[in-house]
Amino acid sequence: MELKGRVALVTGATSGIGLATATSLAQQGANLVLGARSEKPAVLAGLSAITGLHGARCVFVAGDVRDPDTSTRLVAAAQQAFGQLDAVVHSAGGPAPGTALSQSYDNWLNAFDVHVNSAFHLFRAAHPLLAASQGTMVLLSSAAALRGCPGTIAYQTVKAALIQMARALARDHAAEGIRVNCIAPGIIRTPFQASMTEEARLNNLKNRIPLGREGTTEQVASMILQLITNDFITGETVVLDGGMSMRMV
Repeated sequence: MELKGRVALVTGATSGIGLATATSLAQQGANLVLGARSEKPAVLAGLSAITGLHGARCVFVAGDVRDPDTSTRLVAAAQQAFGQLDAVVHSAGGPAPGTALSQSYDNWLNAFDVHVNSAFHLFRAAHPLLAASQGTMVLLSSAAALRGCPGTIAYQTVKAALIQMARALARDHAAEGIRVNCIAPGIIRTPFQASMTEEARLNNLKNRIPLGREGTTEQVASMILQLITNDFITGETVVLDGGMSMRMV
């Protein structure tokens, strides 16, 4: 899939991996539909400037992905502004700390609303346009879905669910030409990692990540664009974690 002139929808688009992905798509000449809980004028101005250089445009829709109406409004914005939708990147998410005993049931359910249910609503809303364009969707999982991590049972569970959701959607909708894939980043320096202590950071580099460095949002965005543009990949999960999840010792 060539990206110039195509239409891509990105959630969580004003920070972290979502912003890096939106920027990379804009640099390739894609029109953008951007979703986030609140507008960040400087960020949106920058993305508008990049799309404008390539003769493309971007529109913004504010909303909480936990609300099914947000997905409806995002897809409607794509239809109204561009008349099509070719790619969806569901990057919106958030932390979900706690063990099974230390967190409330409401927090457990909220993790599913933020990560899993939002992806369900977004695919259902985008399906007619993706089927029309034989488009693609990328879900954002985590290396935490692949190995046990202390104190984050809800986060690990919902991120693992997205891996299987991608497979199930890919299988059910392949005949329509829709591709669905998943990406599982490891430790990437984003606002999500803002609370990480220096001690934890050094431990990651020395003892957890074989390559001895953190990943960047640009590296994740590059792989997301590969999953969008390579039209012979579907139902797969790509891990970007510097080797963290493959090590035994």
